[in-house]
Amino acid sequence: MIKVLSKDIAKYLEGRLKNFQSDYAELLNELKSKYRAMDFALICNYILDNKTDEKLLDKTLRTIILNKYIDNFDSVLKFLDKTQNVELKVLAIKALIAYKNIKAVPYLLKCLKDKNSNYKVRFSAIEALGKIGDKNVFEAIKAIAIDEDEKSSYVKESAVVALGNLGDSRALDVFSSILSSKQMFLEKFTFLKERVVEAISKLDVKKDERAIEILKKTLLESSSRLRIGAIEAIMNIESSESYDLIYDRLLYDVDIEVRKNALIALYNISDRKILDNVIVGDFPFELKEIAKDLIFEYEDNDE
Repeated sequence: MIKVLSKDIAKYLEGRLKNFQSDYAELLNELKSKYRAMDFALICNYILDNKTDEKLLDKTLRTIILNKYIDNFDSVLKFLDKTQNVELKVLAIKALIAYKNIKAVPYLLKCLKDKNSNYKVRFSAIEALGKIGDKNVFEAIKAIAIDEDEKSSYVKESAVVALGNLGDSRALDVFSSILSSKQMFLEKFTFLKERVVEAISKLDVKKDERAIEILKKTLLESSSRLRIGAIEAIMNIESSESYDLIYDRLLYDVDIEVRKNALIALYNISDRKILDNVIVGDFPFELKEIAKDLIFEYEDNDE
């Protein structure tokens, strides 16, 4: 049975909207207090279906995001498909994320594949696809991640994040390809590579040698942020090589922040012996201080 707003409530709403000059958020809060949840959800649908005032539509979508009424889902889908306003499209996509309903996937793919669309819309569509978690969209997102003609770095980064959120281990081959790329913009900017390392951490890749091989290469990157990200990812992978790879960074990395992160990671995957070794060994003062702080924390927790 299709739920529609009663004529009495619609009439009251139209009366309140006529010559309305105040903040629409106040009006929506008033209506939410006046009517039961189901009727308020139908009021939001009525606005999306019938109104064109962009400020009213903006506040209505934000209200839907906040309340997550199931009865709003279909109207948000329909609104996403019809509106041409970039900011409203983005809000509609954000509203859909909460439902995690695969019925939204075709609408989101349509937004994603339209390369003439504003990057904000495509960026948001990829984010939503990753969070909804339908693995059937893997190939579509992969195509964006490896597309050398993709103009928006933001869209490519979002595609990498989405692949991580999907949790599909096939993404490792995609990530390896990206990290091996010699494209000029990849050499100049590390943001995409950082997203790759973060995404690997989201995958269930314990004991997966492909992940270790990718992260090994990342430990040799010129960006200290990338090396730190790789250390954190390696820490979470059950590999016989994990300890030695991180220990190598502790000993030889040129960046003290990388060495600090390596020490913390080694402590997390082993025990306090590594801290004692740093304190008595030939290590920089900064590392010795971190080791002492961690021992103090260890002893407090032990009590």
